[in-house]
Amino acid sequence: MKNFSSLVLGATLLSLTSLVPPSHSLAQQTGERAESVSQPRRPNFFHILGSIVFTPIHLVAKTVTCVGTQATAAVAYTTTFGVEGHYDGGTNGRDIGETARRSCTGSWIVRPSQVVRDYGE
Repeated sequence: MKNFSSLVLGATLLSLTSLVPPSHSLAQQTGERAESVSQPRRPNFFHILGSIVFTPIHLVAKTVTCVGTQATAAVAYTTTFGVEGHYDGGTNGRDIGETARRSCTGSWIVRPSQVVRDYGE
């Protein structure tokens, strides 16, 4: 019985801690790092190298996603042609077309500035 009650207590504490939102660090609350965060960092050699390495990977993934979504959207559009959509006065084609369009938009290359934002120094 003692093991069961400690198990329930542990599960309850774990559940409650997962509901608590994360807090900011003391340095961010006091504004000590606010000066360094506001200044943009310039890309150095490693950021440019990261851009060169990540761009082919991203290009292949983006191409596969774009082509796959376009093919799936074409099938979905033709099979649901004329079916009313879930919004007022339209068909599913509008939603399907928007999803297909969004899969091919955006940046196709990884810029050094993006590497700086994502990976820092």
